[in-house]
Amino acid sequence: MERRFEYGGYAVLARAVPAGQGYLGLAVIADAFGEEASVPTHSQEVGVAPTAEAALALAEAAAMRAIDAGEVE
Repeated sequence: MERRFEYGGYAVLARAVPAGQGYLGLAVIADAFGEEASVPTHSQEVGVAPTAEAALALAEAAAMRAIDAGEVE
């Protein structure tokens, strides 16, 4: 399961990947201005959740936090 959206001038891909008994949340962020969205400038694993929807929510929140904190180049 994945969701794409734009936040703070960045293209964000939030994913929920099956992992053992749950789902791993992944956040991939790319510059939305000028660069290809397929070239990530920041990515992180954000933890395991019991459902895909919960893992997706973790990934979305982590991406927004990283952008707001200036952790993305």
